[in-house]
Amino acid sequence: MRHVVVLGCGRVGSGIARDLVLRGTSVAVVDTDPATLDRLAGDGITARVVGAASDEGVLRAAGIERADAVAVVTGDDAVNAVVARAVRTVFRVPTVVARLYDPAAAAAYEKLGINTVSPVAWGIRRIAELLTAAEVEPVTALGAGGVEMVDARVPPLLAGRAATEVRVPGEIELVAITRLGRTAFVDAATRLETGDVMHLAVVAGSIGRLESVLGRS
Repeated sequence: MRHVVVLGCGRVGSGIARDLVLRGTSVAVVDTDPATLDRLAGDGITARVVGAASDEGVLRAAGIERADAVAVVTGDDAVNAVVARAVRTVFRVPTVVARLYDPAAAAAYEKLGINTVSPVAWGIRRIAELLTAAEVEPVTALGAGGVEMVDARVPPLLAGRAATEVRVPGEIELVAITRLGRTAFVDAATRLETGDVMHLAVVAGSIGRLESVLGRS
């Protein structure tokens, strides 16, 4: 069974922990506030450890040495950055994800092999896209929000055309379509039909380009 350590038990940390448990994952949660950890009682958490995320003894008590992944989501950017780096280099955890509100810091740590999520940067992009691309429905962000999954209905001008015509190399990839309630991956032979829902991977900032491809701008 995979073991994941979640450092920080605020709304994000506790939500991640509960979601991982539902996925059948062993989860240890660390926080300095015992009362916060108590709210996870009975949720199937493997271990609840009181202490600082930067304390080596606390990390070991949470099972860091056997962890397959670590989420560093305390409320302090500086702590998240330092701890994420230490977990990656000292304990050699294969997958480390840190929440960093500072987009510049997030970009720097991405270069060091640490996955980051910047709510500020992601939120700015998402709001801008929603304001300018109301006909394209956002579904989720991948990784730190550099790629978005969006849904869009096939417009009349693309009906009967090859699915490959929606593709823009490096910016837009049509991954799958849902037709009459059934979803399937697309290939070179796939033809689009009116009523199809397209599931697309779009590089952040390229929603406007997608709108152009769909003839909506």
